Amino acid sequence: MSGVSVETERAAAMAQRVPVEQLDRLIEAALERRGVPEEHRRLVADGLLSTSLRGVDTHGVRLLPTYLAELDGGRARAEPRLIWSAGGKAARRLDAGGALGLVAGTVAAREAARLAGEHGVGAVVVADSNHFGAASVYTLEMARRGCIGLAFTNSDALVAPFAGGRPFFGTNPLSMAVEGDGGEMLCIDMATSQVSYSRVKKQRQRGAALPPGWAVTADGRDAAEAASEGAAAAGDLALKPLGGHKGQCLNLMVEVLCALLAGEPLDHELSHLYVPPFDAPRRVAHLFVAFDLAAFTDPAGFRRRLAGLLTALREQPPAADEPVLAPGDLEAAATVDRRHRGIPLDGEELARLRAVDAEAPPERRVGL
Repeated sequence: MSGVSVETERAAAMAQRVPVEQLDRLIEAALERRGVPEEHRRLVADGLLSTSLRGVDTHGVRLLPTYLAELDGGRARAEPRLIWSAGGKAARRLDAGGALGLVAGTVAAREAARLAGEHGVGAVVVADSNHFGAASVYTLEMARRGCIGLAFTNSDALVAPFAGGRPFFGTNPLSMAVEGDGGEMLCIDMATSQVSYSRVKKQRQRGAALPPGWAVTADGRDAAEAASEGAAAAGDLALKPLGGHKGQCLNLMVEVLCALLAGEPLDHELSHLYVPPFDAPRRVAHLFVAFDLAAFTDPAGFRRRLAGLLTALREQPPAADEPVLAPGDLEAAATVDRRHRGIPLDGEELARLRAVDAEAPPERRVGL
């Protein structure tokens, strides 16, 4: 299941809720102070807020201070020059000029959907971009335009190869989304690591043991086993690929579709998102593919059958106390809750966003 976990829900219950509108004003103001054009500000704000609303907190508004540091340091450009080139009728390349990833990604996803509307299929590869947040931002964008949307991105090395112990692959997410009857979205968004790096980091900050299967030490041992023997030192861990050798294949597939196809650095050649200085381009690569439903089948019939498939999935007898869910169910429930009650922020996240708010003149602050 993508995105929301029981752990996330518990953390949300203990955090302070902040209204969406207040966070929207904060993001807009911070980007405006840095010279980001209004259209691009909306892409970033909408992307971060929609992700937090869906409960995918690791890729939501908590990323704003990092993106601002990228703008301040020169890694990302407030007014990038977006250069298009055509590789065929249904294929295009976007050289994003160091744009914020949410800007480059949304522009490219919309173009992929437009190409699909003309040709049945549309594909856009993106070069010279930055971290683009949650991959579902773009697949949902394409799905809302009548397509099956696929999104991929490579990322800095945090994942060990199968049977390896040192980071070589990124978490390299992939996502698919398509709309069913009644506006319901099937949305799959998953990293190709067993867990996210942020979950490992938070677990260690709390002094809690890592569950088996999450990470490995430099000598290739499971981190949980090594910790039980007092052998795991801070900073020496790499994430495990999802599903063992099959996860490594997924890691490699995404790297080929993004870094190699765009001619950009490989995962292990990329600088790390959170590590300063933020003054050099990262040149992250993405790929977006859209399939126009009407070019392949009757859209109404497809959406009706998709709704039936998801209903049948949810009606499967559970093996434990928890119900069987379809991808996106938890995120849809989180969106309803958070639109009403606000987005939860823990103490560290709130402090970092308050520091952003404090940059503004007193009369322009939103007052988190």
